[in-house]
Amino acid sequence: MTQSLPADRESAFKHFAPLVAAIPDDALEHWHYDAEIVRGNTQRCLDALEPILQATAKKMGHIDVAEIRELPRLGLALAFADARVFTPASAQEIKTTQARQRPKRKLAILQLTVLNEMGLIKDGSRVEAILPGRGAIDEAQDGVACVAVFRENKAKIAGKHPFDEAWLAELAADSNWLLDQIKVSGAKTDKGPKSADSLVRDQLLAEIVRRYGQGKKVAVERWGWKHVDEHYPALFSREIGAATTTAAPAGMAEPGVVKPNP
Repeated sequence: MTQSLPADRESAFKHFAPLVAAIPDDALEHWHYDAEIVRGNTQRCLDALEPILQATAKKMGHIDVAEIRELPRLGLALAFADARVFTPASAQEIKTTQARQRPKRKLAILQLTVLNEMGLIKDGSRVEAILPGRGAIDEAQDGVACVAVFRENKAKIAGKHPFDEAWLAELAADSNWLLDQIKVSGAKTDKGPKSADSLVRDQLLAEIVRRYGQGKKVAVERWGWKHVDEHYPALFSREIGAATTTAAPAGMAEPGVVKPNP
């Protein structure tokens, strides 16, 4: 029953992800949508249909009312899934973070070198291993390694360097972020296979589109093609008021004519 479905995003994702896992990759579209817009519109679609859904669907036959009523929960699952998908940063975002990380990396290495010379670092080879190397990835790895050494020797070097935990946390966060971004920026990810996270997101969208199409059939039965867009919202519309006639983005089939899965 719809009433028993989870109302939070993570639980909705865990419920629906296994149910859409069989949707094949070749049935999915290239993602260029706004998950939050789709999520909001799934609720608007159900709100528009609910007063007439049961009676109209009963006259039609072959309409799964429960599936249509699950649209808002599927929207929650989609929003959660989209948040899990890694999105490469722009070149400017990487450059800005590097400008913040590099001076801290330099200071951290200098300070660890001094502390190591004073015999205050438990494993001096950890500091020596940071020094060789060059390049953007190496710089990011240095930042991660520096913070690890500071934290591993925290008790012994307390009060002997100027860096507080917030300073070290920012160096670690920037360094880890740069590692992820720089590694991806050199790969042609758009030509490779979908990641597991993007695959399940796209499968959820495909299921939403299919069920939206079922809902639109009900809407057409009730209001007719001439007036359906006045009552039944467009799935990808950014409008938040009355229903609009906004078309689906290029590449996505018109939801009103999507065929149900056999």
